[in-house]
Amino acid sequence: MHRVVSLIVIVTLLLLSAGCLSESSHTATENEGIYLLSPGEGFPIFDGQGHYAGLIGEETPHIPANYSLGLVTVGPGNATAPHRLMETSEMVCIIDGRAEIQCDNATVEVREGEVVVLPPGVLQSISAAGNTTLRYIDVIDPPFSQEVEISGGELADISAAPDGVPVVIPDPREGIEWDIGSDMVIYTVANPVLMPEQDLPITYSVAYAALLPGGSADSNRLTGASELIYVTAGTIEVFTPEGDVTTVPAGSAAWVAPGQVKGYRNAGAVNATMLSFVDPAWTPERTVTVG
Repeated sequence: MHRVVSLIVIVTLLLLSAGCLSESSHTATENEGIYLLSPGEGFPIFDGQGHYAGLIGEETPHIPANYSLGLVTVGPGNATAPHRLMETSEMVCIIDGRAEIQCDNATVEVREGEVVVLPPGVLQSISAAGNTTLRYIDVIDPPFSQEVEISGGELADISAAPDGVPVVIPDPREGIEWDIGSDMVIYTVANPVLMPEQDLPITYSVAYAALLPGGSADSNRLTGASELIYVTAGTIEVFTPEGDVTTVPAGSAAWVAPGQVKGYRNAGAVNATMLSFVDPAWTPERTVTVG
């Protein structure tokens, strides 16, 4: 996505404009296998039409990932300018509000909880529909860089690609259901390995989970894959056998390194929900239950 900041700034902000840095913060647990990621102040994008706060990407060089991920906010009546992301796909996970997404010649409207995947190279624009602010998680695979974005007058220099068709996933609970704990449900939402019929241009996978108060997932580790847990409602604790606890409130995330043993639990008094991004894509063989 296009990131706009003033040219008369210090080197750090110049890197922000190029998508190299963000103001995200992170806190590591003692075992250095789990990082708490909270969005910082971020910066305006598309001439102030939106706002971006990064969580995963070049702003977190200590975290290896095959994608970049951040939180985008678009105010009522605003929209991202038409642009193309060449050779990269974009996933939009709606957190609040409604979005009208133009993808080449197709236009779709999506609501809170729904997911859309845009193929590489499509001419696209995302606007806030209605009178409420739009907030969504934005995932770019491969990771975003300034070079992949084509916008403004540069669009005329690009030959139009075949019409791209957005993949719309309207209800995460229609995905593949898994039993991995108590008072908890988890559904695979998008997975290029387990759901080949979706024909998804991504290398990671996404799952949706809901935990009742006191609900938890069995302790496990993922072989050869990392996991990012983004909490959409409530508060979730990520714990380890050593007794380390990372508390993740709504709007923040925890990144778990490959092979790190962990479990999840809802220690609050209200329901908690989260999105789980596994990189590379999750398969049952990757999960090893511990204890």
